[in-house]
Amino acid sequence: MNYKKIVVAGGGILGSQIAFQTAYCGYDVTILMRKEDDKKAAKEKLEKLKNTYIETIKDMAKPDSGVWARGIADPDHFDKNDCLKKAETAYDNIKIETDQTKALMDADLLIESITENLGIKVDFYDQIKDILPEKTVVVTNSSTLLPSSIAPYTGRREKFLALHFANSIWKNNTAEVMGHDNTYDKYFDELLAFAESINMIPLPVRVEKSGYLLNSMLVPFLLSAMDLLANGVSDP
Repeated sequence: MNYKKIVVAGGGILGSQIAFQTAYCGYDVTILMRKEDDKKAAKEKLEKLKNTYIETIKDMAKPDSGVWARGIADPDHFDKNDCLKKAETAYDNIKIETDQTKALMDADLLIESITENLGIKVDFYDQIKDILPEKTVVVTNSSTLLPSSIAPYTGRREKFLALHFANSIWKNNTAEVMGHDNTYDKYFDELLAFAESINMIPLPVRVEKSGYLLNSMLVPFLLSAMDLLANGVSDP
């Protein structure tokens, strides 16, 4: 894996978190937005994230605080001042761009984190597939759509996967990696390595599965709880 420049398409809740965490771990990061008017909101989200990281780092440094965020640092390699500097540097260095050609120029990895709607995603890929550099690996942060449903529209099926993050990425530091039948193993392995490089726990999903791993376990758990409540077995 030789990724350096990362582009995150979408500056919403998860898009901004992915961008900040990736920049925090030393990558060159650009957020691609649709409209100029969206830039201010994206910048405000990044500033809020910076403050959240700083407060979390300070709490982590307190003896017996019980606070730890493994996306920020491993307990065995924690340096408060270094982490604070990384949070400030991440905020200062993230670029926000609306020009697709300019943003995607020389991108090693594109992380698409736009609206969870197949039609909107297809329109986005139709706009960018002819301007993406040949080398660019593309992933979707979709939480419900299988990569095989999007891959035909990307222009690079073999380099397309899902890379799904949990919310509050700095503490819920998991990243599910799921390919499809046409994904080359090389890129699947590269994404696992990339996830680890940004302090995530890489979770390989080796067969396409709706719900990925975490929701495949969580949803039946919640449904069982609803069944117990509805049948008067117990209360919440």
